[in-house]
Amino acid sequence: MKQHTIHTLLILALLATGCRESLPEHFGAIEGVYFNNQQNNGMLIDTASYTFVYEDLDQMEVPVRIQQLGRLSQTPRPVNLRISSPDAVEGVDYTMAEEALLPANATWFDFPITLYRTEELKSMTKRLVIELAANDYFCIPFTEQIQSGGDTVSTVRYTILFSDQFTAPPAGWQELFIGDFSQQKFELICDVMQIARADFNEEGKISSAKWMYIQSTMTNYVLDQERLRGYC
Repeated sequence: MKQHTIHTLLILALLATGCRESLPEHFGAIEGVYFNNQQNNGMLIDTASYTFVYEDLDQMEVPVRIQQLGRLSQTPRPVNLRISSPDAVEGVDYTMAEEALLPANATWFDFPITLYRTEELKSMTKRLVIELAANDYFCIPFTEQIQSGGDTVSTVRYTILFSDQFTAPPAGWQELFIGDFSQQKFELICDVMQIARADFNEEGKISSAKWMYIQSTMTNYVLDQERLRGYC
């Protein structure tokens, strides 16, 4: 009985020692970064799409969220960020900050990328690929995350798609007043009547009375343009 008890204690001691040795020796010292871009529902994404069709300006700034894993630092630290594209040209289609820098005492930051509206975007979608890599300050602690639905999302590679095209008519478009939707018609109304593009994509934002005014104004505009062409 006594011998059995001693054997049991030895086995438990060995198991405890084994467990301690299996833990990473410097687990608390890990300093890493990963992409943490989420939808409104909290789901992590590794691809985002943007369109200029509802933008009144010819440029838009999009944020790329970079998250830190590890301890806070009282000094800013650079993150190794690489951007490539098969069709977008830096300085023409997009610009970005010279350096990606995690601020002091911060656990995350948004790296800004500015996209520009060009004529090409009316007929094509361009793509930017942003990738994280290790440097002297941060490692890459993991490369992907599995969502609750089973989809695998990259945490080191983030893709931005951008165009100046519609994938669907605006949510507030009223065919009763202005007919079938087309991008040419939409842009003409916005230009002639100086209506914010985003207003068309919100149901009820433009009242029925204003739609009647749009219908009347645009009808007269088209007639005036036809008369002008007749004088040429």
